[in-house]
Amino acid sequence: MFINQTLNLPKPVRVIYVAGLDLFNRCRGMTSLRRSPLGGVAVVYRPGQDDRFITSTHVQDGSNVFYVCANDDDMDTSGSESDDISSTLIRERYKNNQNCEHLTFKSVLDHMKIVSSKKN
Repeated sequence: MFINQTLNLPKPVRVIYVAGLDLFNRCRGMTSLRRSPLGGVAVVYRPGQDDRFITSTHVQDGSNVFYVCANDDDMDTSGSESDDISSTLIRERYKNNQNCEHLTFKSVLDHMKIVSSKKN
């Protein structure tokens, strides 16, 4: 739901994977996921990451890549003041019993609780 609200497209976006810009760059654009008929890849801006590749991939016709920038300035990520929220940050805070409710959805935290209980 967050991605659909942020992108404000005429039709809802269906994604099968959400990744940070750092992971997208490291995995060379997640080519196989980008071509999936099931949905697309939502890539979330990460401070300090080069967004030239994602912007060139994002603008291709028929691309299943949806770039969620830190602000609404049409891909301009300079000067963003948004918090850098990553899965690593959430996992570390969760492991240290710190509050994570403002970082992700309750369903994600519930799933983390189930997974961590199975490890113990």
